[in-house]
Amino acid sequence: MKIKFCCYLFLVCLAPAVFAQKNTAGTHAAQAIASPGNRAAKNEFQDGQDYFSYSTPIHTENRRDGKILIQSFFDYDCRVCVNTLDILELYSKINPNKVVVEEYPIATKETTFSAQVYYSLKRMNHEDIAELLLFETTDIERYRELTKFENLLAYLKQQNVDEKLFTDIYQSAEIRRQVSEAIYRTEKYGVFTYPFVVIGGKYVLTNSTLYNDDYTFAVLDFLVHELSAVSTATHSK
Repeated sequence: MKIKFCCYLFLVCLAPAVFAQKNTAGTHAAQAIASPGNRAAKNEFQDGQDYFSYSTPIHTENRRDGKILIQSFFDYDCRVCVNTLDILELYSKINPNKVVVEEYPIATKETTFSAQVYYSLKRMNHEDIAELLLFETTDIERYRELTKFENLLAYLKQQNVDEKLFTDIYQSAEIRRQVSEAIYRTEKYGVFTYPFVVIGGKYVLTNSTLYNDDYTFAVLDFLVHELSAVSTATHSK
């Protein structure tokens, strides 16, 4: 766990260079007075407080359906990730013609547990078990217990997952490749905390926004509208 903490601490130190810094001392004082609820009611959200912007947007492939891509980075041992999963799932159902949500496990060279387990279960068509593990690992002691492979196998057996097949897939070249891609993606997007939600490769939401359903929905609506307006203006030229 110390290794995991140090990895994310290192990323936190690098993060400020990745994101645009737009706040001044005066705006900070004014923003401190306005609560998230008040800003949501007025549809007045601030870069650097309600969301963050990449100084250079991350390039993503343009979707043929025109939907805005929302990328949700998660880790096991993350209580807020459970809430974020529910929020984004509901938001995508409410806005099926506007957005599409993709989920990615966070990984570094030293911490591959989440990615390795997630992709192994997904390969076995056990996405439901992969999501159930988010709930199971919200308790830190339970998370530490399940990071021991024999305990993980015992848990998966209780969920009617084939232990031998899981082990074979877990150790396969395919999963190693997917874990390598997860490490690259984590670094590419500058993921320095979790949950970490990227909207259209330009905006980022973190725990400071994702803790409240209504607040998150309002900020998502605001950012999706911003991206939609830019996309419409670009295609009209």
